[in-house]
Amino acid sequence: MAFFRTSDSPKYSKPFLKQFLKHPFGPLLPLIFLCMTAVSLALGGICEAASGSGTAQKQTVVRHKTKNKSQTRNAGRTDSREIWLQRARENADVVLGKASWYGADFNMGATASGVPYNMYTFTAAHRSLPFGTIVRVTDQYNGKSVMVCVTDRGPFVKGRIIDMSYAAANRIGLERKGVSTVGLEVVSDSKGRPLNDGEAFFVEMKSPTGPERFGPYDTFADAAAVHEALLLAHPEASVVLGSK
Repeated sequence: MAFFRTSDSPKYSKPFLKQFLKHPFGPLLPLIFLCMTAVSLALGGICEAASGSGTAQKQTVVRHKTKNKSQTRNAGRTDSREIWLQRARENADVVLGKASWYGADFNMGATASGVPYNMYTFTAAHRSLPFGTIVRVTDQYNGKSVMVCVTDRGPFVKGRIIDMSYAAANRIGLERKGVSTVGLEVVSDSKGRPLNDGEAFFVEMKSPTGPERFGPYDTFADAAAVHEALLLAHPEASVVLGSK
């Protein structure tokens, strides 16, 4: 997955460079592109693996060693990816349930997608959504939301529908509570591309003159790379979905 324009990619590179060169953080451009490459390769690899054969869905869950037969039956009865994707495309509803998170004890450990878990990236575990799918998670008590990429399987606890990384949980205040009621909304296919053709991902941050956006980006991985590069100077920056 490349960040520089090719013959079949949108012509976003020149406006993108102009924005950065005019920005106070323009001198950080080389570092930003290094981060973009690293994050894009990581998230892009997940999406490509998920969109290949169906073998990824048969991976053994390494992280949850206490899964029993009852939990397996519960996981099989709910959240089939066909139902989820159909709901998302029709904008039918937001699925409500309990969310939890996992952190340092599992950091850099194996995940069902084969990509090591990094607690400081915006990822999550879901029982059945394809790896690489992007989900918007919204806390039902404080209204805060965050977008995460599905990279693992779980949670296998009754009533819970998603297990989030530390970074994602921290963004919506979940790390303090441990468990909270959230709404899940599928916003992309398994390659991290928006379900609606007229939408794209943006990176939004605060500036002295008001909210500032970088983009648009056709995939979540591209937006996540820019987001990662900006976090040190702008910890409030976030990936959002909007019209192209």
